Amino acid sequence: MRAIERLSRDLGLPPADSLSQDWAYELPDPYRTDAWLDRYLAAYHDSGYPPDVRHALMTLALDVSNDLLGAGARPDDRSIAAVLAALRQDRHEHHALIEYWALEGQPFDDCFALTPEVRKIKAAR
Repeated sequence: MRAIERLSRDLGLPPADSLSQDWAYELPDPYRTDAWLDRYLAAYHDSGYPPDVRHALMTLALDVSNDLLGAGARPDDRSIAAVLAALRQDRHEHHALIEYWALEGQPFDDCFALTPEVRKIKAAR
């Protein structure tokens, strides 16, 4: 929970105590935009955060990317492509997230909008 509290403070997100452990999925819509996605990714790359905070940022970035894809964005849209590139680059660090979003063995109809892109990353190992 410390990672969430730190991100809430550093990025100006709603206080962590107002959200549950599923905070990345519960952030209100105003924090789930391309502009905020760019902020999450900038913090991921530029802050020198420890692994737990980087994991929380990647979790948030993937969930927001999934929402944007579900709303009609494309995987090659700049912000989403940047998140996928970071996941690809740091796949050793985010193995559990890749497994979660890949939903291996499930038909795409029963998966996240992000699943096809994450499966490509998983297959590239």
